[in-house]
Amino acid sequence: MKNSTLLNFLGCLHIRDYNLLVEENGFKMDFSRAHRSQELTSSIDSEKKSKLPSYLLLVLLFLFTNFLFAQQPACNLNGVLEAKRLRDGGSNFTINSEVLRSVPGTIYRWEFKSNTSAASFATQNGQPNMTINPGNKNGNFNVKLTVINPPDSRGASKTCSCTKSVSIGNL
Repeated sequence: MKNSTLLNFLGCLHIRDYNLLVEENGFKMDFSRAHRSQELTSSIDSEKKSKLPSYLLLVLLFLFTNFLFAQQPACNLNGVLEAKRLRDGGSNFTINSEVLRSVPGTIYRWEFKSNTSAASFATQNGQPNMTINPGNKNGNFNVKLTVINPPDSRGASKTCSCTKSVSIGNL
């Protein structure tokens, strides 16, 4: 089945004039010419014309596969798991993001999903990394980063989100 499928594929690409060797442990291709005839020079033009649509189709398939299907970003947040509250000597700390497949114009949107420690953002929203003021209360917070790649040629934007929990106390 495999050999016949591959032979049909090669036949579609007009590579029939090469030697095809089939051994019991697999398929091998020998790129020496099988037929060396005087008609070779006269058939070159017709072969080039018949191969052109196949090659064109292959090139178009490769190009449009990459452009039409934009990659979705992926993210991860790194930083402290516990921090001191301000009245116990704590200070601001930074949560860093790792974002894969970001493009120019990527939007970074930070938000608190829950916040019982009165923590607040110390830097402006929209940056890949965020500095956080831990607040004066014992508790915890859950921060969420949403990464939005701008719309592609079809008008669809690609997004991902990641979260991180931090406990605040009088460590």
